[in-house]
Amino acid sequence: MKTAKESLVLYKQAPAVVSAVGEKLQLTLPGGRSRLVREKDVVPLHPGPVKEFPDLETGSSEGQPKEAWELLQGESPTLAELADLVFGEYTPSTAWLAFKLLNRSPWFRGTPGAIEVVDAKAAEARIRADKEKADADRRWEDFIVRFRERKINIERDEILLRDLEMYALGRSKGSRILKALGKTQSPENAHRVMLEYGVKEQAWNPHPLRLDVPLDVPDYPLDDFGCQISGDPGDDSAPEPADETPGAPGESGGTPGEAGRLDLTHVEAFAIDDEGSSDPDDAVAWDGRRLWVHVADAASLIPAGSPADQAARERASSVYLPEKVIPMLPKEAARRLGLGLQSTSPALSYAFGFDDNLQVNDFSIHLTTVRVTRLTYEEADRRINQEPLASIKRITDAAARLRERAGAVTIRMPEVKILVDDSGDISITPRPELASRRLVAEAMLMAGAHAAEFCRREGIAVPFAVQDGGAAVSGGAPSASAERGSSQTPNYVEEFEKRRGMKRSRTTLECGPHSGLGLDAYTRVTSPLRRYPDLIASRQIRSRICGRTPEDPESVLAGLTAFESRSGSLVQAERRSNLFWKLQWLARRPGWSAQAWLLDRRERAGLFLIPEIALEVRAALKTPLTPGTRATLKFKEVDIPESTALFVIQEIH
Repeated sequence: MKTAKESLVLYKQAPAVVSAVGEKLQLTLPGGRSRLVREKDVVPLHPGPVKEFPDLETGSSEGQPKEAWELLQGESPTLAELADLVFGEYTPSTAWLAFKLLNRSPWFRGTPGAIEVVDAKAAEARIRADKEKADADRRWEDFIVRFRERKINIERDEILLRDLEMYALGRSKGSRILKALGKTQSPENAHRVMLEYGVKEQAWNPHPLRLDVPLDVPDYPLDDFGCQISGDPGDDSAPEPADETPGAPGESGGTPGEAGRLDLTHVEAFAIDDEGSSDPDDAVAWDGRRLWVHVADAASLIPAGSPADQAARERASSVYLPEKVIPMLPKEAARRLGLGLQSTSPALSYAFGFDDNLQVNDFSIHLTTVRVTRLTYEEADRRINQEPLASIKRITDAAARLRERAGAVTIRMPEVKILVDDSGDISITPRPELASRRLVAEAMLMAGAHAAEFCRREGIAVPFAVQDGGAAVSGGAPSASAERGSSQTPNYVEEFEKRRGMKRSRTTLECGPHSGLGLDAYTRVTSPLRRYPDLIASRQIRSRICGRTPEDPESVLAGLTAFESRSGSLVQAERRSNLFWKLQWLARRPGWSAQAWLLDRRERAGLFLIPEIALEVRAALKTPLTPGTRATLKFKEVDIPESTALFVIQEIH
């Protein structure tokens, strides 16, 4: 049927009057606007005539839709019949009002040309849903009034307040609360409002949550997952499965222990770490002829493909936040395997023999039983000139010189340790350049380098760390100071430029040089309790020396890919959390000032380094300054949600 002139039609769910008919219809829209459209784009509502656009809502009543619904049960009425029954007449106004009943009331649905009378059950459900929505809308309006008046109840309003938290954590596209308050939509603003209105405490750290870092400590019974160790590693017997017999120990000075392990409990070994470390997974020892690097035998407890292995793969690594450490493995794993946590420990040990010039001329790998003493770096430094640490230091110093001649790159930028205790107190402690740190770092590099050469020679698939020429970032590998034993203040500008020009290493199954470390090959093997790639490498090496077939490259690549997809967010969570707590520390010290060095400048802003807290901040430059200039900066304020701090130059030196 052709649409007639001066009829009322529906166009894009709005009323329109047909003002002219031709190849196309000319419509008059609400407000007097005109539009040419195809006839198929409109739906007739009333034949008219409608001379000018009417006020379709004026004088309208609610009618009797429920009564009409009861009369029309089982019928399929036309729009005219529906309008007449509900409103008592069929006019342009009632036709429009009848259309509005469709899909917007519990009684009728469909289109003007195909009206459906809703059955009683569906109508009741719609009425109930409409009531629930109306109640929810009233609760929301009441909540917003109380929110503006700062009369919210955190527990009672928890569900509604999640609107802000979900947006602050990047888990929703916007915030109804921000919209109601007329504030700009951004996760940072959501965080700011939560702090301002007391929804969250000032010390609430959103960064791990934003990055989906699991904050729960893994808790599953390792024995249920095919554990390959029987008994307790704390027992002197250091039990090991009988079918795993390592290769010959060579002239190690020890004798094979129970089930083929080499007993090295007579050789003093040291696990050197920061105070408070709870997962010691590496140690060093000197038996008079060989340097030993012992690594916790995590692969004995976490078989490839086991549920425990899958759980470790999903976590990728331990996460070290100032307020909390989230281990990769259950605490039971560290208790049973951590070096120095029991009277003796099972280990995967790397042995190095040397010529008269302290160059490695012999290398072997063994399953061992070791007795380990734990030392902090400070304790080890006090004993650094005593045996056996003195001999180990001579060896690691020689190894460091060799790497430096090969082009190893080291950056001497300040580091700090940040701790937040249970009461919320924040401590920031500079990490001194201790000889013991360099000793441990170099020993771990030696283990990784020679393990990589072993895997390349044996054709074992492991995650190799590779750097293709030029300056390079070690990508998480330990490093030693380029100026061994120097206590002088580094040239921070020089170190900054080195860091800025550095490339990241890549992890691959193809062995190659790591130019940043000055090594021909490198794989990370010394932190299997803390990093999944180290666990993979240890497991592969362990399989070979026990006479079993290591995993194929495809399986190793799958584990490495899972790690790579996860590790970036874990690194960011640690970095952003460190900055978060530094800003919290500053917020508690109004007017604090510190010595700083200008690293770089852009127009009227300078990038300064504050070594005392290892913080880089920008400050306005009123006069041109040369990078390297020392100044005193005064703290003015922090913006926690934006992760920024405002400093001003107090004095130029």
